Amino acid sequence: MLPTAIVSGQMPLRSLTTLGVVLLLIAPLVPARAQESLPPLVVFIEDQQLQTSSVMDPGPDGLTRLEQIFQSYGARTRWLALSDPLPRDTAVIVLVRPLRPLPADQLARLWVQLTRGSHLLLALDPSGLVSARPDRSLAANTDKANSGLSILLDRYYGIRLEDTFVVAPWFTHGSITSQQTTFSYVYFEDFAPHPVIEPLAAQRLPVLTWGARTLAVEPLGLGSHAAPLLYTLSGYGETDAKIFAGTDPAPLEVNLGQDRVGRLLLGALGENTHLGSRVVVFGDAEIVQNGYGLDSNSRTQAPLHWGNRLLTERAVAWLLGVPQERWPGLPEGYTWLAVDGDGEDWPEDVLVLEDPSDVPIARYDIERVSAFQDDGYLYLRVETAQPPASVARLTVDIENTFDGVVDVRFALDEEQRVARDSTGTFSLPDGAFAVGDVIEARLPLRVAGAGGLVSTVCLADRRTDPGSAPVDCTSQSLAIVAVARTQAPVETWHAPMPLVTVYSTQAEAVNLRAQPNTDSAVLDVLVNGRTLAAVGRTESGEWIQVQNARVTGWLATFVARANVEVQALPVVAP
Repeated sequence: MLPTAIVSGQMPLRSLTTLGVVLLLIAPLVPARAQESLPPLVVFIEDQQLQTSSVMDPGPDGLTRLEQIFQSYGARTRWLALSDPLPRDTAVIVLVRPLRPLPADQLARLWVQLTRGSHLLLALDPSGLVSARPDRSLAANTDKANSGLSILLDRYYGIRLEDTFVVAPWFTHGSITSQQTTFSYVYFEDFAPHPVIEPLAAQRLPVLTWGARTLAVEPLGLGSHAAPLLYTLSGYGETDAKIFAGTDPAPLEVNLGQDRVGRLLLGALGENTHLGSRVVVFGDAEIVQNGYGLDSNSRTQAPLHWGNRLLTERAVAWLLGVPQERWPGLPEGYTWLAVDGDGEDWPEDVLVLEDPSDVPIARYDIERVSAFQDDGYLYLRVETAQPPASVARLTVDIENTFDGVVDVRFALDEEQRVARDSTGTFSLPDGAFAVGDVIEARLPLRVAGAGGLVSTVCLADRRTDPGSAPVDCTSQSLAIVAVARTQAPVETWHAPMPLVTVYSTQAEAVNLRAQPNTDSAVLDVLVNGRTLAAVGRTESGEWIQVQNARVTGWLATFVARANVEVQALPVVAP
C-alpha cells in the first residue's frame, strides 16, 4: 500500500523519486537480526554535506555525552557517513541535527538498514532557524513534511515531520535569530504515557528545548504503533519560514487554519512490528547535545536538566532493547514528590499537625497536616475526614521567627495560587496545588522563607468570598517543619514565562546580586547553564531580575542569555 500522496499525485517529484529508490531497494529485504555474540553496534552519522552534529566534538554542539550513554549499556560505537554502506549488524543509527535534507541515495541506505531491524534516533531542527556554532552560524534547511524521510517515518512508524517553528508567547524577531535564545520548557506527555517516560511524566519534569518543530503522531497504523513523548501548550507552531528573513520578516502571529495550535507534539517514538525496528524522533536537536540538553554542572557534574538526561537515557535503553528493570529510574538525593493529590509518595515522619474532628462537613474537616522542605520548596499534605472537596481553598500561615507574627499567608486552590506578605499580594508561577485523596501543595522558599514554622492551616470553599470565615482551621500553633536532605530536581519550576540561562565566556560561574549593581550582596553563585525565570529589568536593560525557588535577585545582562528581548521585559524597581 503506497502513501496517499503518491496515489493522489500530490507528492513532489523529488520525494517521489526518493521513495521510488528506497522501495526498490527494500522490496526483496526481510528483517535480519544482528549477531548475538557481539555487543550492539551504534553508528553515529558524521557527514560534512549534511552538517550533522558530531560524536567526535566534545564541545557544546557535540554528542560525546550521548555516546557515553550508549556505551553505559555496553554498546559499541563508531561513526560513518550515510554515503557509505552501513554494517549489517548496526543496532542503532544516530542522526542528530542534519542541517540539510537527506539525498535520495543516503535516505535509501538508511531505510535499507531499518528494514534489517536496525533502529533510529533522529533529532532535527526547524528549517530556517539559525544554528550558532563556535566556528560559524548556519541556517537549517532540514527535511520537510513532504520529504521522503517524513513520508517513510509516517508510513512505517506513524510519525510525521511538520514544517513549523514553535513560537513561545514572548518570542520576538530579535530572540529567534539563533537557536541559543529560543530555549523553552516543554513537558512529558501525561495522557497514557509510554513506559519510556511514565515516571518522568508523573513528576511533571520539564524538558528544555532550543528551537523546536512539531510532529504529527498516528498511534495505530498498519503494522506500526507510535506514542508522543513531549508536548507544549504554550505558544503555537508557525508555518511561515519567512519569520526568519533578515529584512522584512513575516510577523510572529497566529494564522488560524495554517499554523499549529493547541497541544503541540515535539517528540515521539514508533515501532514497526513487521520490520522489527524502532525510531525515536525529536523535533529539536539540542535536546541531546553536550552543552544544551545534556549539559552538566561544572562543579558538581550533576545534570543541569534532569528531564533531558532521563529522557535520553531511557530512550536509548528502549532502542537498545535493554530490559525495563535496567532502565534508569529517578536518581537518589532529590525530592521526587508528584503534586497530584495522591499523597502516597511522601516520606515518613513529617507529620506536623493533628486536628480533632470538629466540623460536620467531613470533606473540609482537617485531621492531619504533613510538611517538609528541601533546598527549594516547602511541601504540604492535608488529610481530611473524607476525601477533600475539589473546590477547596487552602490557606496556610507561615512564620519564620517565634515572634507570633505571620510573615506570609498562602491562598491556594485549583484556579489560583497567591501569597500575601508585608509588601503586597502576588501570584506564584512556580507554586503547585492538587486535590485528590488528599490536598498537596508545593511552595517556593523564596516566599515561604527557610524558617520552617507552620502557624495555621485552614480550608474553605473557593466559591465563597476570600474574606469569609473558613470551614475548618487547625488549632495547634507553630509546627516546626522537617528539613529533608534532598534537593529539588528543578530549581525553576515556573509556569510558562520568559527564561534566562547563565552564560559567561570569562568564568564558569557568575554572581547573583541582591541589587542591580556590583557592590550589592551576592545571593548565589551560578554556574554556566543554570536556568532561571526572567521577571523584569532595570530601565537601561543592563540588569535582569531573575528568580528560582530559593531567591529573587539581579543578573548582569552580559552574563545571561534570555529567550526574550530584554527591553520587552517590564521595568521593576530595585
